[in-house]
Amino acid sequence: PLAVPPAEPAVKPLIQAISQLKARPFRIVSHIAEDGRVFNASFFDDDATMRTFIDWYSQNALQPGSKFHKCLVDAVSQGTELPTRESLLFGKATQVLDDTRFGEYQLGMAVRYSTMRFQSPEMEAEAREIACSPDFERRIASAMLGAGVSYFGRLVMASGENEWLTASRYGSLEQAHLATSAVRGILGDEMSRWFSEYKSIFGTASRVYDLD
Repeated sequence: PLAVPPAEPAVKPLIQAISQLKARPFRIVSHIAEDGRVFNASFFDDDATMRTFIDWYSQNALQPGSKFHKCLVDAVSQGTELPTRESLLFGKATQVLDDTRFGEYQLGMAVRYSTMRFQSPEMEAEAREIACSPDFERRIASAMLGAGVSYFGRLVMASGENEWLTASRYGSLEQAHLATSAVRGILGDEMSRWFSEYKSIFGTASRVYDLD
């Protein structure tokens, strides 16, 4: 079953307002990062909807003194700096290249979100052919099995020219780090050849809001 607990009291008015918007995400997954901070992954039907929503969110929640800004202030630890429109996104993507996820999000499930920039268009084309193939996924699944990791698939998306965003799901944060080490062990040559930049954030799923 899908894990959908009620919204935190502090952000409940904001979630209710978002649910009534025409341009809104159809799903928001809240995560607790390793440093205790909260971040969200939001899923949209298309890029235009995402852009319209970010405009609304920036004007009505991120801006100090805006209608729902207090919801964010009350939801974070005292002294925590809230994001700005410019720093809001770790990454975004609009084109699905591969999706091997199975099962629904569960409380306690860990997700690694990674952004990557390719060395060249040729390296990106090579990665599309190799990293989005069933054989590549079997290599990953075999490595996860060998490392004793509960692995629930990955979502691979293009986020711009020579840029990707991926989301990989695991049983726990500890297993997510084990998985990262295992993948680097078997794919180190490809990763060093393909990517000029690779960044990741890890979080434990704490809430799932379905807004459709």
